Amino acid sequence: MKLNTSVTHRLSALGIAFAACVTLSGAAQAPAAANNAVAGATVASGRDVGERVTLLVDGAVNQPGQLSVADLARLPRQRVTVTFQSGSGSQTHTYTGPLLVDVLDKVQPRFDPAVKNDKLRHVVTATGSDGYRAAVAWGEIDADFEAKSVLVALTEDGRPAADGRPRLVVPGDLHGGRYVSGLVQLHLDAAGD
Repeated sequence: MKLNTSVTHRLSALGIAFAACVTLSGAAQAPAAANNAVAGATVASGRDVGERVTLLVDGAVNQPGQLSVADLARLPRQRVTVTFQSGSGSQTHTYTGPLLVDVLDKVQPRFDPAVKNDKLRHVVTATGSDGYRAAVAWGEIDADFEAKSVLVALTEDGRPAADGRPRLVVPGDLHGGRYVSGLVQLHLDAAGD
């Protein structure tokens, strides 16, 4: 079923407000894993592509661990062209990479079947190599709900990032605040836990 634009914008605004609350409430509690991922990250440059770049995926998942860019590249890829506002004005880019939901499915999210719509309580916090964080509610990416094509982008306009790291891309956001560059961690957890 296709929602009209005003309903979609209202749902997106609710998701953004929820994600902002969760992000702000957890900002003081930096997961040690994210700090370790940033401190121990091996970054590939355009000149030295042999180095391994990894993304830590953890939290409420059955198989937490590091996924390499090569692992991410083996997942089905999507291509989206987005326009969003940034501090330097309007930007339009084409991104390619796996869907966030597919990346998380690879590590098997852990939801409680005894709790009605438990997955709707869950939030993915994305952390960049600079410590910047943003959150995406599970209901935004789940096929049974909004099914937004949030990407773990491996390329922007056909080129990988200079640091070789993926970027979180949230199509439909009017501003690029949830576009997390230099992605080092995806952490899935229930809101308020």
